[in-house]
Amino acid sequence: MSWFLKYRPRQISDLDLSDIRQHFLKLMENGRFPQTLLFAGPKGTGKTSASRIIGAMLNDPANEKAVQSIFFNKKTSKNISLKEPNPKLEFSQRVFRGQSYVVQEIDAASYRGIDDIRRLKERIFLPPQEGIMAVYILDEVHMLTNEAFNALLKILEEPPAHVVFILATTALHKVPATIVSRCNLVLFHKASLEELVKRLEKVLKQEKIKFKQEALLEIAQRSDGSFRDAVKLTETVADQGKITLEDINKLIGGSALVEVKKLIDLILTKDEKGIADFFSSLRSQNFDPDYFYQSLFNYLHQNLLGALGAVDIKPELEQKVSQFLLKVLLEIDFNQVSPIPFLPLELKILFLIQQSKQKGGLANNTNKKNYTKSQKEETTTKKTNSHNTALNSKKKLQKEEEVDLSSSVEYMTSDDSLSSSLCERWDDFIKKVEVSNLTLAALLRSSQPKPGPNGVAEIRVFYRFHQEQLEQPKFRSIIEQCGESIVGGKIRFRFVLTEPQVEAELVDVPSHTKELESLAEEILM
Repeated sequence: MSWFLKYRPRQISDLDLSDIRQHFLKLMENGRFPQTLLFAGPKGTGKTSASRIIGAMLNDPANEKAVQSIFFNKKTSKNISLKEPNPKLEFSQRVFRGQSYVVQEIDAASYRGIDDIRRLKERIFLPPQEGIMAVYILDEVHMLTNEAFNALLKILEEPPAHVVFILATTALHKVPATIVSRCNLVLFHKASLEELVKRLEKVLKQEKIKFKQEALLEIAQRSDGSFRDAVKLTETVADQGKITLEDINKLIGGSALVEVKKLIDLILTKDEKGIADFFSSLRSQNFDPDYFYQSLFNYLHQNLLGALGAVDIKPELEQKVSQFLLKVLLEIDFNQVSPIPFLPLELKILFLIQQSKQKGGLANNTNKKNYTKSQKEETTTKKTNSHNTALNSKKKLQKEEEVDLSSSVEYMTSDDSLSSSLCERWDDFIKKVEVSNLTLAALLRSSQPKPGPNGVAEIRVFYRFHQEQLEQPKFRSIIEQCGESIVGGKIRFRFVLTEPQVEAELVDVPSHTKELESLAEEILM
């Protein structure tokens, strides 16, 4: 017998999702049960298992009086609670394995027409061959045609007393509202990494199979919230009587978690050449960037939650390491089109290491896994009446900005005339942005446009805060769309921090500072 069948839930209380379990237990305790249910949620989250448990429960001899009262209007002096199905009964075993006609599963993706629903209507009036209740599961019900939905609606309004309908879907938004309103809606959700790991630990301990915690985390990540997929993957790699990351590598392909740990080590040891070699290796392996990014952030997040005590997982990184890396790396716009896989992440990490070496933070070279020195907070220069002090401060900011290579990857426009055209029509451009976002237009109005190399519009700003706001992906998108509508072609922007000129004709450029800073703060709200 496969593990998947062996460890399928046999009772309501065995369901892995606690909110689903509590929902059904409350219905059972109150001695009532809906005749039409709609199970909505991702694949592998327990919809079919829950349906079979319901079929076994409603036909369990111990629940006969309760079922007669609930569905056949047999009066009793008080409500009779429904009991969990007895998993030891031979009848229950067949139901759990899908070998009993008490629970009939219909693939609505294959039988989706009005004629199929008409045939179903004829079938449901026949009493079940065994037991007293028949459970019909319509899987992927959202695939039915409009005509079929209309025919199904009539059945759901007045179902026979001996029938319970369970509609299952992975796309709730495609189910008509008229159908949803006739059903008791139960939402199934993806399991968390912690829930999956705990489930796998329980299975492996019962099977007396040794395992590494990091290997279970890798399986959980690959399962994408599916209990079914998690158990099946575990089944695949457990033939040797143990489960390690190496086993996963050999049997089901490269482990992203192994690569993620290598990357974290390289970051904490500030190994720039190692970082370049690492990403070159990922490209040569044709590693999927989306899968790697998901694994990286899942690993850091789980370590953060473990360090905080929010999940029962032993962290491998200190809280401040996970928290800092999450914050910094999530600043990357992963939706940008990159000519080279992983390039935005690679550039961001190299910039981070360069910054760290200059400021002496991030990690102690003698300890790869932990910070032993906290990053010192940068002290802000107090305002003084000295104009020279202000200029020196801005020169320093400008110098730091030149090191930021992560922003340069985006600028690959080749038509020089577009940026020149934008500068000539700058006022029209500002008005266009104003329609979408007033505060964003105010920030741009305080800047200076200049045609840049390769057709890139170089926007000079005088305050780092303004630059940071303009470079946010959500605002950059508005700016690029408005620019394209003005010049009639794709145009890219580069926001350069510079010092304000002191010539008379430019004295008023920074004069709206207080107003603009106030407007910019609104953007962050």
